[in-house]
Amino acid sequence: MPLIMTKKTLALRIAIVLAALIPGAPAIAQQDEANWISNCRSDRGGRWDRRETYCEVRTATGRVSGEIVSIEGLRNGGVMVTGWERSDIVVRTRIRAQAQTQVEAKAIAARVRTVISGSTITVDGPSNDDDNQWSASLVASVPIKSNLRVETRNGPVSVSQVNGEMNLQTRNGPMALNDLAGNVTARTTNGPLSISLSGNRWEGGGLDARTTNGPLSISVPENYSAHLETGTTNGPVSLGFPVTVSGRINRDISTDLGSGGATIRATTTNGPLTLRRK
Repeated sequence: MPLIMTKKTLALRIAIVLAALIPGAPAIAQQDEANWISNCRSDRGGRWDRRETYCEVRTATGRVSGEIVSIEGLRNGGVMVTGWERSDIVVRTRIRAQAQTQVEAKAIAARVRTVISGSTITVDGPSNDDDNQWSASLVASVPIKSNLRVETRNGPVSVSQVNGEMNLQTRNGPMALNDLAGNVTARTTNGPLSISLSGNRWEGGGLDARTTNGPLSISVPENYSAHLETGTTNGPVSLGFPVTVSGRINRDISTDLGSGGATIRATTTNGPLTLRRK
């Protein structure tokens, strides 16, 4: 019986093959990009949206030549940064363009550029209007020991397995901090904040993270040592393991985990707080 391949299946397979040509791209990243292209093309943005959608993933590489790897100025797009055991930077730009026709949408995407200048990563493109729009998200691999500055609006920020001085900000988007070290400041205005710690202690100066409107969750390994300061102004508190505090447990907690250590400070203004074992 012959195999019948739909356009969507063919596009997915082509994307997987193209991703395999990217230097240093692990298999899981290739599959992620292929899945993203498939989902991007099928998401029309609403039942009344009759515009055509064009989706593309591009790859740019560069060398770290400054003290700070800076990703700033994104609008309506997310940033995902992961540390790796290489000295170069690889950035995959996920571009989504919409217009009245496929040809017009593709032409808009062609004008979107990702620029790596030294250690500064920026994305620019044509102006958006009611009929023609584009957005871009960045998936970046950087050296594990990197100083980072990330700022975006209306999009998620995720940083994993990086050790350095970091200033991370997003407005109207979730933030995820996984297996970090160094001296980290992180802020999100409207969105959940998720923190996953690793190892047996925080290596470096500490963490200062805050969300204004959103839930806060902190995952802590067994036998972890740090000084923890956390709380919520308006929201319930759920503790997945015992903590020792002076006085009554309320919405603000200050305690030593294990033998204490660097300060991990994470708070939310309006949202629930969940503290759990990893």
